[in-house]
Amino acid sequence: MSRSLKHPLQTSFHALRSNALVGPAAVLFISANIANVANLAFNMVFARVMGPAAFADLTLLLTLKLGVLSFLGALQFAFAEMAAKEKDITLSHRRAQSLSWQSLKFSIPAMFIIMALANYVSTALNFSSPAALCILALAVPFFLPMVIYRGLTQGLIDLPKIILSIQSEWIIRLFGSLILWKMEFGLTGIAVAVGLSIFAGFIFSTRKDDWNRPQPQRKATVDGQTKALGIAVMPYLILQIAQVLVLDSDIILAKVNFSAETAGLVAGLLLIQRVFFFAFLSCSTILQPFVAKQQDTDRSPKELLMLLGAIAIITALALVIILPNSDLIVRIMLGDEYAALSSIVWISALTGAVFIGSHLCAIYQIAKGKSFAAMVVLFFGIIQLLSLFAVNHFLPDIGLQAYFSFKLMIQVACTAILLGGILMPLNRDKQTT
Repeated sequence: MSRSLKHPLQTSFHALRSNALVGPAAVLFISANIANVANLAFNMVFARVMGPAAFADLTLLLTLKLGVLSFLGALQFAFAEMAAKEKDITLSHRRAQSLSWQSLKFSIPAMFIIMALANYVSTALNFSSPAALCILALAVPFFLPMVIYRGLTQGLIDLPKIILSIQSEWIIRLFGSLILWKMEFGLTGIAVAVGLSIFAGFIFSTRKDDWNRPQPQRKATVDGQTKALGIAVMPYLILQIAQVLVLDSDIILAKVNFSAETAGLVAGLLLIQRVFFFAFLSCSTILQPFVAKQQDTDRSPKELLMLLGAIAIITALALVIILPNSDLIVRIMLGDEYAALSSIVWISALTGAVFIGSHLCAIYQIAKGKSFAAMVVLFFGIIQLLSLFAVNHFLPDIGLQAYFSFKLMIQVACTAILLGGILMPLNRDKQTT
């Protein structure tokens, strides 16, 4: 019986240190959470100055942006996997450059389509500012290049560029939004700052040479690169769709079915949920290229278990603080108008932490070549959406606490099944050795 299978947690830190992962993981975790704190400050400020109804509009605008970037984030993870496995760094840069220029053929028409449909979408979603949607659409041509180059830096574990891209994005979004809001540009001004932050995220993840138009390539070469990326992206795309369903679908249901005030309360709960999910998302970012580089014979999930253990400990400590101080935390983070959420906030926080467990397990399996894990997360995301829709339809007076508790139960089941799928084969190996 191998030592790694026998004592996976005891050897985790040694394995990480020997693969030079502890340093990058810690630095990326700190950098990501500086950005998360800034994003939290962004939401705290605007939840107070806008009020629940207007804040629901801002949350919807950001949800649409994050929804698109979540889908495109599949491309980031797929390109990161390809870059991690590719030994020629120059070739990886050429691929990123070529794909970024090719993406303009699709993103520029998409920009004009979004502008043309802005009024229709705003009416359908009860959104107050079609102009803000049009302005945000101007940043669409930079969405794909940003995720491609972030995927490149992720796969190469190029920490300086990863950090610059992350930090520049929140700095421009936060301070640009504050300045334009003070100048009374309203939601439209915030959309300008959000669009500029996307551009900054792209700029700081590139090198100077990446701005040059790439050398013409043979059609067969381009088609081969596109096909390889298309194959790699599918499981990550499924996982990103599941992420949008789990984290972002509530605000759309709330805007369509609830009053403006209740939708604003749901937006506040989703903020808490996102804080916990994105606080740990850097774990997936660093785990994925590391696992992709591993040999097929290395089956022990030491690093995964260590990260899950760390997340569980940090979450437990956070809940110890949240539970007796929930009213104060809600008032500080969201304002007095959200005081009704004080008994529910811990449920939303725990849901975000539980879902990152599912996300980590799925990323681990996909990087190992087991794409079915993404389908499991998607299945539970669909179950959640349908279940919450049914609850809202048949039990409209059930209340937000029961509503979000049911969501938490679904995500606990998803994480348990995924983790069991990883650990059960190891137990079988123990029994046969």
